[in-house]
Amino acid sequence: MANHPYRGLAVVLSFLLPGLGQIYNQEFGKGTRFIIAYIISWALSFIVIGWFFLIIVWIWSMVDAYQSTGRVTPPPCRAPRG
Repeated sequence: MANHPYRGLAVVLSFLLPGLGQIYNQEFGKGTRFIIAYIISWALSFIVIGWFFLIIVWIWSMVDAYQSTGRVTPPPCRAPRG
């Protein structure tokens, strides 16, 4: 999966759960931080300020997944033997 990172797939994964797009891009620490921030925002959603942070984390995760997909370099392809 990491050999061919697709920007669209990273954005869709972050749309479903913030942080999944970063994990798809092999940025495990960043993905974990987005998931934790999303959970904290949900916990704060009982207070009105939580909804604001929830939307910010959700959008930021999708934008970051889109932008960081181009920075992930796939491993070099091996030449076919023959």
